[in-house]
Amino acid sequence: MTAALDQGPLSGLRVLVPRAATGPDPVAIALTAAGAEPVTVELITTVPPEDPTELDDLLLALGSGYYTWLVVTSAATLPVLTSRAEEIDSTLAELVTDTRVAAVGPATARALRAEGVHVDLVPRGTSSAASLLEQWPALSGEGRVLAPHADLASPRLVDGLRAQGWQVDDVVAYRTLRGAPPEPEVLAAWTGGDIDAALLTSGSTARHLVELLGPPPPGVLVCCIGPSTEAEARRLGLHVAAIADAQTPAGLVGALAAAHARRPHHDLHPRRAPR
Repeated sequence: MTAALDQGPLSGLRVLVPRAATGPDPVAIALTAAGAEPVTVELITTVPPEDPTELDDLLLALGSGYYTWLVVTSAATLPVLTSRAEEIDSTLAELVTDTRVAAVGPATARALRAEGVHVDLVPRGTSSAASLLEQWPALSGEGRVLAPHADLASPRLVDGLRAQGWQVDDVVAYRTLRGAPPEPEVLAAWTGGDIDAALLTSGSTARHLVELLGPPPPGVLVCCIGPSTEAEARRLGLHVAAIADAQTPAGLVGALAAAHARRPHHDLHPRRAPR
């Protein structure tokens, strides 16, 4: 056991992380800093649209200053947008020179800034379509919004903006698919009670957790990054121990730490003694 696992509010806990991206995982990093051992499982994978023609056309319009706003509701959108921008011999930062940019939350805003994009609107409070709609500026004259999104995204934001009078072009930027089957040792640890908690970052991760690993065994703390993820988890019959106040990796790990602190000692995972 490493020294990192011997201290912190989650010391010794093994926590399932629904990894969906390459490179360092901020959730896994936050867990390690809190003393936990992250167990990463590719519950979901994201892929570009089968035909990117519509997205490319709308990005060309974006670069011409056609849109008032670009709204980005997930950091997972960024790799596709930057890749398609390169295909049309540009960068995302160049395409939004004359366009205001909104991000659904701090994590998405950071991903945009890493691409050199200035972010004009990040809603206070919950990172959600509802918060964006509540804090979206009032329409003055004619306004156009480009809204790239996942294939499984809720239409709430697009419908809400249209109800406010905005002209919205929404386009699928990426598809969310079920990940690969987990490694046998991970499945054995899950079913055998050797994992203490699971972090869910979307409704898709909740669905694919059940499909790929099965429902959480008794004693597993399930924590969700936001209300929509919680709703899907509860629809699947999962008991949700906590919801992050801030929809960020640190917020999600903090919610798990609070749920773990509230749990009586005798309620620790019944199949494995504390380390």
